[in-house]
Amino acid sequence: MLRRNLLRLPAFAALLGLAGPLRAAVSGLDDFHQALEKRRWLLAFRSVPEFAYEADARIRGRLPEGLRGSLFRNGPARYEIGDFRYQHWFDGDGMVQAFRFADGGIRHQARIIETNKFRAEQQAGRALYAGFGTLPPDPRPVTSPDTTNTGNISMLAHGGSLYALWEAGSPWRIDPESLDTLGAHAFSPETRGAPFSAHPRIEPDGTLWNFGYSSGAGMLVLWHLDAAGRVRRTGLVPCTPMGMPHDFVVTERHLVLLIPPFHYEPDEATRTFMQAHRWHPERPTRVLVVDKADFSQYQWLELPAQWVFHFGNGWEDGNGVIHFDGARNVDPLEMIEGFARVMDGESYTGSPTRHHRYTLDTRAGTVREEPMFEADMESEFPVIDPRVSGRRNHRLVMLSRSAAEPHEHPMLDSVTVYDADRDRATRFRYPAGVVPEEHLFVPAPGSAPEGNGWVVGTALNYATERTELHVFDVEAVDAGPVASAELPYALPLGLHGKYVAA
Repeated sequence: MLRRNLLRLPAFAALLGLAGPLRAAVSGLDDFHQALEKRRWLLAFRSVPEFAYEADARIRGRLPEGLRGSLFRNGPARYEIGDFRYQHWFDGDGMVQAFRFADGGIRHQARIIETNKFRAEQQAGRALYAGFGTLPPDPRPVTSPDTTNTGNISMLAHGGSLYALWEAGSPWRIDPESLDTLGAHAFSPETRGAPFSAHPRIEPDGTLWNFGYSSGAGMLVLWHLDAAGRVRRTGLVPCTPMGMPHDFVVTERHLVLLIPPFHYEPDEATRTFMQAHRWHPERPTRVLVVDKADFSQYQWLELPAQWVFHFGNGWEDGNGVIHFDGARNVDPLEMIEGFARVMDGESYTGSPTRHHRYTLDTRAGTVREEPMFEADMESEFPVIDPRVSGRRNHRLVMLSRSAAEPHEHPMLDSVTVYDADRDRATRFRYPAGVVPEEHLFVPAPGSAPEGNGWVVGTALNYATERTELHVFDVEAVDAGPVASAELPYALPLGLHGKYVAA
C-alpha cells in the first residue's frame, strides 16, 4: 500500500533528479589542492586515494578489558572522479569503516560503498548524476532516489544485519565481516525504494522507528519495524510545503519531527536538490507530533524558525508532557555555504549551534524552548546511552567548542559529557591539529543504564596525517583518554557511527 501510494504521487521519482535543462557546475579540484598546501585542516575533506584500507592500530595506553566489539562508522569519502571534484561535502561517495576491539588491540578496515551510483560512475570514468549540491558535466537523468543514493551518512545494526544509511533512499546492506556491499535493502516488497532516513531510533526492546520524506510529493513516510527488522506499520503524513528534516524524536507514546522553513520550491533555475530549497526566516518551524499507536492521529505546533540537524533524546513525564533536546541553529547557512566552501578549499564561519531543551504539551498545544548552556558554547552530535532511548535520561555526550578558544580550523574541537542531574559538564579539548568526529557512549558490560562505561570517538590528526581513535572514562572525560589508537593513514571526516558489542 505504501509503495503504491507513493508512486502515484507527483515527483516521487524526482526527489533528487530535477527536470529541465541542466548546466554543470565548475569543478574546484585545482583550487582545493592548492589551498590544502596552506590550510592543512582541509585534509578533512581530501578525497580518499584508495577504495579499501586495512591495518592494525598503534595503541597508546591500555584498552579497557570490557571494551570488546566493533565501532562501525560512515561518511563521505570519495570527492573526486577524473578531473571533477564534487561541490558539496554531502555528495561524496560513502565509505564504511570498522574499528574492531579484541585482545588489547584494534584492527581497522574501510571499504567504499559500492552503490548503483558508484558502480555506474566507475564504469563511465566520470561523475554522472546531480547530487545534493553538485551538478557534473553532461549529467544523466535521475530516475529514482536510489540512482544517486550514496549511502554516506550513518550506520544501522538491527535485526542481525548491518546497513549504511542515506537521507532519502534505501539502506545499503553491508557484510559486517568483510564490509562488502551486499545491495540495496527492502524491508518488505511493499516498501521497496521508499525513503528511509539516516537516523532511525531504536527502543531498548529493539523496536525501530524511522521516517522518510518525498519533497516533490509533499509527504512524510513513517516506519515501525520490530526487533527482527520486519515491517509492523508504515504511514503517510501530508506535509506542504516540505522542509528538509534530518533527525527526529521518539518518546514512549509519540514521534516528534521539526520541519524547518527551508522549503522545497524548485523553479527553472534549479540545478541541484539543495538549490531547490529556499530559507524563510520569517516563517515558523512546524512541529509534528504523531501518535505511535496510530499514525493517522497527529497534530501540528509551531516554533520560531530554526535549523536542527540532530536531537539527543526525548521522553514523556507523568503528565504526558514531552521533553527533548537538540542542537539548534538559527539557519542552515553552514550546510548551504560552509559545506560547499570547504570543497573549494575555503574556510567558513557558520552561525553558532547552541543546544536547547524543548518542552511540548500536546493537551495545551504549546511547545517551548530554552538554551541549555552558556552562550559561547557551541555543540553538535548529541548522543545518549542507547539503553534509555525514548526514556528519561540525564547524561548527554556531544562534540563542542568555545567561541573564546578558537582553533585555526572551523570545526568542533572538544568532547563534552553533560550530567543533567548534577548540572555539570566535563570537557576534553583536543590539541591543535586534531579534529574530533562524533563520539559515542559505550556501556560497560553488566552496568546499569547510564552507569559506568566509556566515551569512544575518532579524530583526524592533520598535523601527523593520521586517523586516531580515543577512549575516555565517561566519569572523567576531562582527564583525557585512557587509551588511544593511531592508524597508519588519514581518512576524511565522516558523519555517524554505531558501536556493536561482541
